[in-house]
Amino acid sequence: MSNQVVSAMSGLFVRWLRYQQQRGGLPHRPWDPEWRSPCEVGEPWNGEIYWQPVRRETPGEMTNVAAGLEMALHPDLSAFYGHWYAGALAFSFKGLRVEPVLAWNLDDFARLQENLIGHALMQRRLRLAATFFLAATRQDSHLISLDNQSGAVLLERVGRAEKQALAPDLATFLARLEPLPA
Repeated sequence: MSNQVVSAMSGLFVRWLRYQQQRGGLPHRPWDPEWRSPCEVGEPWNGEIYWQPVRRETPGEMTNVAAGLEMALHPDLSAFYGHWYAGALAFSFKGLRVEPVLAWNLDDFARLQENLIGHALMQRRLRLAATFFLAATRQDSHLISLDNQSGAVLLERVGRAEKQALAPDLATFLARLEPLPA
């Protein structure tokens, strides 16, 4: 399934770029010379930089997350987080606003892995099934996650057992996302 996730991510970003071009071009964000990214396009202007998602030359791995948690990770997790850098993106999934959590650069990827470990440890303490966050929603108490056992994509309430299945797998979920304005 991991190759399908990488392909679905590529398709998602093609749809996103097409959408941005129809809306007048690439998004921009404040430029920070200490927080550079391969996503940056061109030179900073008026303290801002244009950007777009960029595929990583060498995919990142989640082996340290698996080792830190002493558990096997669903392969879709590495496929989702390890192949792209991107800034803040907004999509709709059946009317639900979804903002994928993706790394901006290599340092951000390391921070993301630490957050994934922290999230999993919190779930362990609460005796909840292992899930890993993929995206935020408008509600701080809810997030989109990947069920580590089945690979299903869920809408879950943070720290609670309440979960709603959104898609049977990550590739299907990604294929159904529609771009929104940032």
